[in-house]
Amino acid sequence: MNERHQVAIAGMGLAALTTAARLTELGITEIALYANGFGGTPYIAAINFVLPDNPYGDTPEQYCEDMIHAGYEIGNRELVQDMARHTVEGYELLRRWGVTFAHNADGSIKLRHVSGHTYPRSLCQTTELIGEEIMKVMLPKLEAAGVKIYRNCQVVDLLTEQGAVAGMTVQEQGKLRQVYAPVVVAAWGGAGNLLGKSTYPGDIQGNTLGIAKKAGAEMVDMEFMEFEPLVILDPPGAAGEPSPTAMLGEGGYLRNAEGERFLLRVRPQGEAGASKSLINREAWKEVQAGKGSPHGGVYLDLRHVDRAVLKSYPWFFDRLMRSGCDPNEQQLEIGPMVHSFSGGIQVNLDYASNVPGLYAVGEACGGIHGACRCAGNAGSQAALSGMLCAEGIARNGVPGKAPQEQPVTYREDLAARERLLPKVREIGAGALGIYRSGKELAAAGEALDALLQSGELRADSFTEQSALSIRMILQAALNRRESRGTHNRLDYPEMDPAYEREFTI
Repeated sequence: MNERHQVAIAGMGLAALTTAARLTELGITEIALYANGFGGTPYIAAINFVLPDNPYGDTPEQYCEDMIHAGYEIGNRELVQDMARHTVEGYELLRRWGVTFAHNADGSIKLRHVSGHTYPRSLCQTTELIGEEIMKVMLPKLEAAGVKIYRNCQVVDLLTEQGAVAGMTVQEQGKLRQVYAPVVVAAWGGAGNLLGKSTYPGDIQGNTLGIAKKAGAEMVDMEFMEFEPLVILDPPGAAGEPSPTAMLGEGGYLRNAEGERFLLRVRPQGEAGASKSLINREAWKEVQAGKGSPHGGVYLDLRHVDRAVLKSYPWFFDRLMRSGCDPNEQQLEIGPMVHSFSGGIQVNLDYASNVPGLYAVGEACGGIHGACRCAGNAGSQAALSGMLCAEGIARNGVPGKAPQEQPVTYREDLAARERLLPKVREIGAGALGIYRSGKELAAAGEALDALLQSGELRADSFTEQSALSIRMILQAALNRRESRGTHNRLDYPEMDPAYEREFTI
């Protein structure tokens, strides 16, 4: 049976939840969420907010400047300013919907100092990941408020009608059906596992970039793939676990195989607050110089960090201890892994795209992070973009005209997918690592073009969408003939002032 709603939200993570929560508060009804998972939300360790009673003199203006600086000066300043000045409202929205944050012994709210930030402004929990609490408290409250939540439903396509969004195609238990809505919010995450192994959960596949493009959406910042620098490489039992960058704010050191704190050469003030792109670049240099760890990374030294502090990150500390590694006794081998994506659908201050009725929030939209993301900003961007998007929808109004019914055009051929998808991903992964070259990017683009033009991929829409997603990233990476933030070109190793701007696809 085909459903109809005023607002259909593709996703069930924090950005989707805050969109639905604020829409409900604003009196908009007939809201539904569709997803087969919660994206990265259960793994959110912290959310950055500037609260008025912080003891550091922190301000929304400083937060904005930190984001612009971490993004190598090319983030959309209007979007960043708007996000920064609404952090208190975002915090209060989460509190209204039952989310609680850790406090210090004196009753003040606990603030951690994470990479890319001038001051501690990262809110958290110390007994579990804050993302786990968000899911536990917000989902039942939304359902009680009348929001329909369709679990185990994968959004596989967008519907358009005369250039405007008309709804979505969803798949549930192998069956396809249409969902009609004059407003659709893309809250489906970013590139995910599009290029293979990453820190993303399995429900984020990255084909959604291709879905948006086929619907006519303009895309921005597609070249900027974030590699998390502190992913555990050893011990084996903890391999793949991202170490919180807050560990550097807690006093952790980065060392090479000779025991040197190599980051001090370029950042004398120490590791705390260092951007992820800087850490990745300097660690890569150590590996290239033969000073890396046995598994191709460097070392994170937490041996001197107070044990009570380490235990306040239980998801991290407990996994290390279960794997037989005591961080107070031995160093950890760490290295980079695909972790997040700064590109996506280009939006305005209402988080509306160029396609009428299509909005995008969280990691589905681009423009906030520029060339590199401040640590912890995934959570704050998700919460604040969802809230601001809901207010934009309320301002713009929900179109009264009901979309017309359409036949399902999504194609599924699992045999073709099994044969072709690994080839598509391998083409992308081979050219889109931390370090890129124009020759490899161009060759990968030509290889994908040949597959797309042959018509071979049309048998399976998911594979075709994935190829389109990768093709856009390749093109954006080829267009940016410089190195900036998370985008590093071996053939253009320096930043070029001529490229201090965003590119759209």
